[in-house]
Amino acid sequence: MSHDSGAWLLVQSANSPAIAYAVPRQACLGLTRAVLAGGDDLVAWRALAGGDPAIAAWLAASRRDETPVAASRESLLARLSSTLVLGAPPVGVACASEPFSPLPMEPALEAQLLAAAVERMLAHERLSARFDEALAEARLEALRELAYGAGHEINNPLANIATRAQALLLDERDAERRRRLATIVDQSFRARDMIGGLMLFARPPKPQPGETDIGGLVAAVIESIQQAAVGRGVRLHYSPSPTPLSAHIDRGQIEEAVRAIAVNAIEAVEDGGRVTLSVGSVAGPSAAEAGWCEIVVADDGKGMDAASLRRAFDPFYSGREAGRGAGLGLSKAWRFAEASGGRVVIESKPGEGTRVAVVLPTRALTTAR
Repeated sequence: MSHDSGAWLLVQSANSPAIAYAVPRQACLGLTRAVLAGGDDLVAWRALAGGDPAIAAWLAASRRDETPVAASRESLLARLSSTLVLGAPPVGVACASEPFSPLPMEPALEAQLLAAAVERMLAHERLSARFDEALAEARLEALRELAYGAGHEINNPLANIATRAQALLLDERDAERRRRLATIVDQSFRARDMIGGLMLFARPPKPQPGETDIGGLVAAVIESIQQAAVGRGVRLHYSPSPTPLSAHIDRGQIEEAVRAIAVNAIEAVEDGGRVTLSVGSVAGPSAAEAGWCEIVVADDGKGMDAASLRRAFDPFYSGREAGRGAGLGLSKAWRFAEASGGRVVIESKPGEGTRVAVVLPTRALTTAR
């Protein structure tokens, strides 16, 4: 009885040409089970897909590690979609072994089920990603509206408290009462500054973009945070771009954004830890897009778990238990980068530190982003 299903897996190892492996019918069913189970764990895929040589070779070529693949890498499902061929392998691709015939054939039901499962799960992943993005944007928009409205309402009573306390302080002679009144004034100003930061997150000032030397911007940030790093026993390292980079941005806002991220990184590491700032070019998705560069701040601190990572841009979210600072640093950085047509990308895992990239346009964008 023939085991041909009409399904092939293209396997390519480093520095080697692709080889087509014929997938038997029973192996197609095992691979379908792995696809429908979801997830991106190589161990789980091996257990569900079975030990067929074709699948074993494909999984071996897909190996990165024995843990779920990082979101920034191609998923096993996406890789399967790009390497699964029905009917016959591409012309010029060698076949792994006999007795499987390389001649085109009508895919068997098992192969068709596998292809349908891959397409269905890819569609599910795309819908899930779009839903998560829309939900995150809606949540941030609600936070922005709340922040701006609440800021206006809270600032007025704060101003009255500070003004009355300052007036009483002028005529007060008792040392203890003066101390208490001074504390009221100080805390009122502190609350005012926090509200100001929240309103800045909600509605940042309109950016004034211009050509900015990225290397000079990062050098200014490093100079401003050097003392804070020394005070915490943190080593700063700068890896400049091999070629000068210029971005079309609001320099003041982006400098403040990078500084806020760098301060968070300094707070994330233990005494003797390291924070690295680097600058480089980033390829755009198409020639019609603006060119891009990135400013990366990486630390070797405690990192963030998935729950903290999802809330990293929320105002006043404290992730100190995951190694981040508290306050408006990341949320403000995100808003400033967005205002200049860029974005902020965070990658982090518990125990492996955090990498924050501020991605910026190197020439003026012709459409609103």
